[in-house]
Amino acid sequence: MVRRMRAAFHRYIPAQFHDPFGLLVRLIRERDPAALFAIVVALLGIVAIPLDRVLEIFEKRLYAEAKPPKQPMIFVCGAPRTGTTLVSQVLIANLPVAFFNNLTAIFPRSPITANRLFGRFLGKPQITYSSFYGKSVGFAGPNDALYIWDRWFGKDRTRIPTSLDEAAKNNMIQFFGAAEAFFQKPVLNKNNNLNTCAHLVADQFDNAWFICMNRDTKFLAQSLLKARLDIHGDAHVAYGISYTTDTETQEIDVIEDVCRQTLFHQQTILEQQAMIGPDRFWIIQYEDFCQNPAALLQRVYEEILKQPAPESVLAGIEPFRVSNRVRLEPELFQKIEETLLALEKLSAKPVNS
Repeated sequence: MVRRMRAAFHRYIPAQFHDPFGLLVRLIRERDPAALFAIVVALLGIVAIPLDRVLEIFEKRLYAEAKPPKQPMIFVCGAPRTGTTLVSQVLIANLPVAFFNNLTAIFPRSPITANRLFGRFLGKPQITYSSFYGKSVGFAGPNDALYIWDRWFGKDRTRIPTSLDEAAKNNMIQFFGAAEAFFQKPVLNKNNNLNTCAHLVADQFDNAWFICMNRDTKFLAQSLLKARLDIHGDAHVAYGISYTTDTETQEIDVIEDVCRQTLFHQQTILEQQAMIGPDRFWIIQYEDFCQNPAALLQRVYEEILKQPAPESVLAGIEPFRVSNRVRLEPELFQKIEETLLALEKLSAKPVNS
């Protein structure tokens, strides 16, 4: 039972988490609707395991019959806490695209079949520009569907995949082909970890685009530190992919560690863009997006969907408040700034200096 609980809650937290029952208590204390709904869906997922296994039989038939996807595929990625959820919500609400909903989290083995059977009862999704660490409210609300990516990248979401075997490649192509056949629309999905391995996906789909979010480093470091406490209850445990292992992290100063994690993500997105190319791997600054979200919408319409952006859509989206505020004690935030500056200077030094 404990193993099933851990596996179920793993679907809702973008990083490998520790102390699942402590996490449960923290989520309940938050009293956030999205956090509470995530608990409900996790429990329903446990109950639905037998039905999910039965539906998986029909799901595999869909994959076997699927052709490679032809329509554009849009993937939102970036380090955790860079605004990826907000961006994906805005794109889903204002673009003619399909997405994976929270119902799929209850049926991770048969997400398409479950929507074929039960999706009609969900009603039209109400996309709100709010979430709890990427989690939304309602069975029709958007879901990252990280459990689907686990099929190809493995269940350890703190590990950076370096390659895909032929079976994983074929399964990925079949899955997105089946999803496109069902939705009859371009598919949009958010997976933060693609900021470290998007090239593996780009190699399989020449119709895939990546919108990778970036953020002011000092506020990203602050937010990652807060996420460690909120999700893991331990500042020494990295939230999301880190540059080091948990064992090594325990031996490093927490502020230095979270700053190194921040700069690590800054570097990985540049590496991914270099491998894929800036035409298909866009780096979008969170602060710029908040000030002018219509600019990204228009660019996606014109460059990816190859159609003019409706004026009503562009006029209907207003700027968002940038959540870059100091949320730590002043001396702690100052230490983050100083550590980032020192690490950036160190990395800029010539090898032989």
